[in-house]
Amino acid sequence: MSSPVASSTKSPLEVAQKIVDELKGMVPEHQKLALRFATETLGLQLPAVSPPTAVPPMQMPQPTPPHAANSTDHSTDIRSFKEMKSPKSDRQFAAVVAYFYQFEAKSENRKEAIDAETMKEAARLAGWAQVARWGMTLNNAKNAGYLDAVGTGKFKLSSVGENLVAITLPGNGGSGQNTNTGAKKKQKKKATKKSAKKK
Repeated sequence: MSSPVASSTKSPLEVAQKIVDELKGMVPEHQKLALRFATETLGLQLPAVSPPTAVPPMQMPQPTPPHAANSTDHSTDIRSFKEMKSPKSDRQFAAVVAYFYQFEAKSENRKEAIDAETMKEAARLAGWAQVARWGMTLNNAKNAGYLDAVGTGKFKLSSVGENLVAITLPGNGGSGQNTNTGAKKKQKKKATKKSAKKK
């Protein structure tokens, strides 16, 4: 009968230190192979080491575009948006319409460019006084710097127009009525008063 193997008097720490000394100087791949052979020879199963949890990269805050700067100035209804911005002229109304359809309207109704037909329909929905030629109004808005021409009869909101609607409007004085129409009404009233005094 073979005699039982005497237990080692060395501590695990001492053995581990010897293993480390032996593995020093070897390339990492050979170190892994040596450890693998040793564990397989001894019939050991080492616990699986879970990979370290990846830390998500920090996200830098994105600059807020002008049209999203004020969350209260938002509406998917052209009439409400017009009343909120209170444009003071047909040219400003054209900028408001272009802004609305580019940024505020529901996704299925959004447009990158507007034309005379868009203005006519927007005026109807917003309760804005119709003009004889919306194409001329769009050209006037372009000349004012609010719009850019992007094709025959089509116009897109310019950076000046975007800042006008997002930041400047609503301005002081009055609701969203056409100032030209209001001025004509005042002139008519003055003329009526003068004729009454003469009588």
